[in-house]
Amino acid sequence: MNKKATQIISHHLSEDDSREFIVFHINKRLLNSKEFKPYNIFNPFKSDFFAVIMVHEGLIDVNINLQHFRLQKNDLLAFAPNMIKHLVAISDDCKFYAILYKSSFLVNANIREFHQDVYDLLISGMPLFNLALHEVKTLHNLIEVMLMRSHVDEFNVPNDAVVKHGFLAFMYEYAFLYRKYMKEHNRKVSRKEDVMLRFIKLVANHFKEERSVDFYAKKLFITAKYLSEITKDVSGKTASSIIAEMVIMEAKSLLSIPSLTIIEVSDLLNFSDMSFFGKYFKRYTGLNPSTYRKTSTLH
Repeated sequence: MNKKATQIISHHLSEDDSREFIVFHINKRLLNSKEFKPYNIFNPFKSDFFAVIMVHEGLIDVNINLQHFRLQKNDLLAFAPNMIKHLVAISDDCKFYAILYKSSFLVNANIREFHQDVYDLLISGMPLFNLALHEVKTLHNLIEVMLMRSHVDEFNVPNDAVVKHGFLAFMYEYAFLYRKYMKEHNRKVSRKEDVMLRFIKLVANHFKEERSVDFYAKKLFITAKYLSEITKDVSGKTASSIIAEMVIMEAKSLLSIPSLTIIEVSDLLNFSDMSFFGKYFKRYTGLNPSTYRKTSTLH
């Protein structure tokens, strides 16, 4: 069977792939509207765009590459396209800004030309931090300029000099804050935490082809037993369960695509046959793939 490209599970900034940049002011009602339905962000997904989220009311629970984040007022979180995202929950009173942009917009905005540090920061993705009120106001003003300009001429946004300069100013400010908060909270990463971080990165890159703990242990030059001891100490989870979580997240994302058969999903995840995939999926979810697909469409 010819395998379909795995990027079909990614969400795109626009259906015709013409958009490079969008700014939203979002609440829970809007997330459940027809405008956001194509994004299906309440299931695990990847994207062809970067995103920066800034919360100014309420709470958001989100998982990014198996790491859970709870965003509250004045929190800022950014992520890159290759990360697996999953919006778990959002409070009824939640309001937040979302800046979504493709790598081509970074190039067009000349961010790399102006400041290599900022560019590298965006490409790698950024962690969560909570901002002071005056910092929130600065970013809020820059976002509002981009948001207003987007509504003035939404089809010409990528070529709008005001949007480009506003975005550039926002990212420089973000980079400054990033360095400030990382310096304030900086601490030496332990040996175990370092191994854990490298393990998670390896799993994100190889989980479709490799589900063996031994494979990752060899990549890290340690034994499978020691790797599981480390992951258990750092995260409370075994190495095998972390690999399985990533596989199941991807499986759920693929099963949410109606055009894919379960056999094709099994094939894309490199299971030897559909039966083995079904047993594996049920072991970790309690449902077989077809039942999960039926129940998930009801939500």
